[in-house]
Amino acid sequence: MQHWFVYYKLDAVSAAALAPRLREVLGQVAHATGVRGRLMRRADEAGERSTLMEVYEGIAQPQAFAAALEEAVDRAGLPPALRAQRRTERFEDC
Repeated sequence: MQHWFVYYKLDAVSAAALAPRLREVLGQVAHATGVRGRLMRRADEAGERSTLMEVYEGIAQPQAFAAALEEAVDRAGLPPALRAQRRTERFEDC
């Protein structure tokens, strides 16, 4: 099983504007794959910077999940500049 962590480091205004779109992505991914993601915000940041993170756990079919996630991001209409800031880290159980 894999666990994916997708994060964005943004200014606070952009993070607030992005959150509803990311919730849409989470819903579409859950519908397509059965994997229910969570949207999190870094707790120890304050002021003008913010880190948002999508967390997806228990991914049994990484290739199919990657395709579903990409399609959900496309549907959510994330701007190219924002998509370029997405960072994905994948982990698996030891």
